[in-house]
Amino acid sequence: MVRKNSLSAVLLLVLLGLYTGCGEMGNDLGPDDSAYFPLQVGDYRVYQVTQENYVAVNSAVRKTYQVQEKISSSSNQNGQVVYLIEESVRQTGQSPWKLNRIYTVYKNPAEVVSQENNLPVVKLAFPIRTTTAWNQNSYNANPDTLLQYQDTGRLFAVGTRRFENTVSVVGSNDSTLVSQKKYLRVYAPNIGLVYREDRSLAFCQSSPACIGQGITESGTKLTWELVAGNRLP
Repeated sequence: MVRKNSLSAVLLLVLLGLYTGCGEMGNDLGPDDSAYFPLQVGDYRVYQVTQENYVAVNSAVRKTYQVQEKISSSSNQNGQVVYLIEESVRQTGQSPWKLNRIYTVYKNPAEVVSQENNLPVVKLAFPIRTTTAWNQNSYNANPDTLLQYQDTGRLFAVGTRRFENTVSVVGSNDSTLVSQKKYLRVYAPNIGLVYREDRSLAFCQSSPACIGQGITESGTKLTWELVAGNRLP
């Protein structure tokens, strides 16, 4: 016969074990949301860019170049730390960098906002969940553009590199008989943007033979792939 005191001790040990287990599970939260868009003076990322411009039916002018984004400085504006980004471009890996534009970025517990072409654009919204959606143009007068998360915690390959726990941001990914649009950004924790894809294509409508065949008549395809940076392992 089990004594009451002995039974109580056993129950206490079981409860402690459950509590400890729940605590361990609760602490395993994965990357901090803000880590998907790290901001620190001196950070830089280099992307290999491929651009295809369609000027005739199924005929594209293809060019490749590199883009570097570097955080050159920061400042405090009304209690918010704002980072200055210098974007430079070069045609090949051996060419000198040429400054293309300068813009600013800040983040807070709710979002990441980039000031591009004098327009504030919401890049990310927190928390990072597949149920989170936001208007990219909340702070400007452009038409509403809805973004949302997809494929959280995914392993994503860019060339020979593999990034764990990535999250994708998707926008208008519509394909019809007359056009195709795509907006995709992939972020890795403690690294930032690792892949970008934009498509805005118009399909051939000039003759009955090409209608509905997905034959590209005009538009642009653009991809960015991270190839270098101070945060890469």
